[in-house]
Amino acid sequence: MIALAANVRLSLTRIPLAVWRILAHSFIFGFALSIADILFNFYLVSQGYTINDVGLLSMVSRAAGMLMGLPIGWLIDRLGPQRAMITGVVVFALGWAALLQAPSLPWLITAQFVVGASYLLAATAVTPLMALVTTEEQRPLVFGMNASATLIVGLIGSAVGGVLPMLAAGIIAVDPQSTAAYRLALVSVIGCSIIALLPVLARLPAVVETSTAGDVDGQATRHSWLTLVWFAVPSLLLGIGGGAILPFQNLFFRDQFGLSDAGVGLALALSSLGAGIGALVGAPVVRRIGLQRGAALLRLGATPAMLLMLTPWLPAAIIGFFARGFFIAASYPMNDALVMGATPPAQRGLAMSLMSLLWAGGWAISAVIWGWVAPLFGYGPQIIAAAVAYALSAFVIWSLRLQRIAAQPTA
Repeated sequence: MIALAANVRLSLTRIPLAVWRILAHSFIFGFALSIADILFNFYLVSQGYTINDVGLLSMVSRAAGMLMGLPIGWLIDRLGPQRAMITGVVVFALGWAALLQAPSLPWLITAQFVVGASYLLAATAVTPLMALVTTEEQRPLVFGMNASATLIVGLIGSAVGGVLPMLAAGIIAVDPQSTAAYRLALVSVIGCSIIALLPVLARLPAVVETSTAGDVDGQATRHSWLTLVWFAVPSLLLGIGGGAILPFQNLFFRDQFGLSDAGVGLALALSSLGAGIGALVGAPVVRRIGLQRGAALLRLGATPAMLLMLTPWLPAAIIGFFARGFFIAASYPMNDALVMGATPPAQRGLAMSLMSLLWAGGWAISAVIWGWVAPLFGYGPQIIAAAVAYALSAFVIWSLRLQRIAAQPTA
């Protein structure tokens, strides 16, 4: 354990400054997103909108991601990931300004579509940008750090977001649950988004990359659409597994074990803790056994974890749920690093957008299907389905035939 910690510290000292700048951006932007997540629905309800309206706007945001996924991937490859990310954050901030001034539901829908699409542009560009400024050896640790930071900042942002309306109400002397208080609190989303741009406005030095095989005039051979889709199949299966259980996770613990709301919250918090730890564990694992093998085995670990949730004993189910979060969070940054390392820089935006698109599609379809099935057959079948989906995802990762792109730092 001491040797492992020493290796991690040594690896951290070798991470380029460009990576720390991107991580700073991700942390601040993630902070803004978590504030928006906790307050926006309250803001809508304070204006008299119904739960149906809230659901509609949530669907609009996801629909923007589904409809704009492939064009966004093309745009990232066209502009370059840094300029694409900056563009996405600027439009995101402008979209939020429009949201907070929208006078009616149609205007809210339009602004929400812009916010959803621009968020996807900014978020999707981060992974290709990190791949651009790192070597293959650095990517597992860097991608894991980014995933862990995203999980941690979500907890911090949710806590801070919960008290912002009270602070805003004190400033303008209104009720903490008034529209004015929520609107002023949500202005922080715009402010944090603008601040998040500061670390990445200056040029980020890239590494020089060459393909280990198949170069044509010094350029890595471009992958076919079929190859890129196959790279994204593990994400599709990951979405299917997540959609089978995560939308129903709170109901599962309440219905199966009779937990109170506080007890359910504790169980979910433990899962988040497992995910935060797991995101940091992936890099040391793949350093020992290899990136592809490590990504596959870590993903496979989620299968027995899910099956443990079938037991009628609460501690075992909680351990299984904790382990599911641990293994999924450990595996997906490693799979991202694997795909980025095997994809030419000119196609990385498209590759990431396909992965995001198939993941979201798998999640949505799975959630709808199991929402119909669960009331009839209970939670057992969907837990088994999630376990099978994770196992198949691991198998596809293991079976990928990859041509890696070697990276050399620029002088």
